[in-house]
Amino acid sequence: MGLKIDQIVQSQGTSNTGNVARRFFKNAEKSAKITRANLNLITKLGNLLIAMSSGYKINLEIFDQYYKETAELYIKLYNVYRMHPSMHNILMHGSIVIQYALLPIGQLSEEAQESRNKDYSNFRENNTRKMSRISTNTDLMHALLISSDPV
Repeated sequence: MGLKIDQIVQSQGTSNTGNVARRFFKNAEKSAKITRANLNLITKLGNLLIAMSSGYKINLEIFDQYYKETAELYIKLYNVYRMHPSMHNILMHGSIVIQYALLPIGQLSEEAQESRNKDYSNFRENNTRKMSRISTNTDLMHALLISSDPV
């Protein structure tokens, strides 16, 4: 699968990214074979992450039932292992978070911000005055605002 997991990447943190997770869950059969985890559980967790990261409104009744089924499957299969707090939050409290969030969860993610990193670097290098931090940041903000204008 070519996944680099938990490796330090200089000036970027670790290699654990959304792309790694997407590739892991996209190849659920291969992931299950490598990790010796239950294929059905990996598929369900992948579906939960896709639904949560989408920008669409989620049917809470159906989704709450799906959460509970996934949690029960995890407990049934891996009761010996302590559930990670992040997984507990998603499986046990995910529908409550979705219910009370003002925006869909996918619209609150960092993906939009991360997608602008190339623009940020390019604008900072090519479209700003380098006389002072104030002038550089002012020019950078203007360039970002202009580029985000839909007209």
